[in-house]
Amino acid sequence: ERVYLIRRGAVRLSRVYESGEEITVALLRENSLFGVLSLLTGHRSDRFYHSVAFTRVEMVTAPASSVRQAIEADTSVGLLLLQGLSSRILQTETMIETLTHRDMSSRLVSFLLVLCRDFGMPGAQGITIDLRLS
Repeated sequence: ERVYLIRRGAVRLSRVYESGEEITVALLRENSLFGVLSLLTGHRSDRFYHSVAFTRVEMVTAPASSVRQAIEADTSVGLLLLQGLSSRILQTETMIETLTHRDMSSRLVSFLLVLCRDFGMPGAQGITIDLRLS
């Protein structure tokens, strides 16, 4: 029932299933949105998501109803939301491409390249991915 905007840091968003299994659905960085499903459907979602900060995180949060009112009052807010959702769709498509029809080593290399692009910090010895991942 709330929309979240990550102002700084990195967050892992996962889906928790009834069986207790937890699957990562997105790795989010600065200026990423989540919690927009209730905004789009107008009611509370029956899906349960879990978010964990990988780094120190600063977030802004607002009730979905307030965000909806802001969109109705100013269409540029809706455009910003659409840009954020488009970015998430592209990230999801990239992850699907990374994880399908490849052997394990190719998937790992592709995933590391995505992490370098989205979370990498260039340095003297290469690119550092400062996230604790298992």
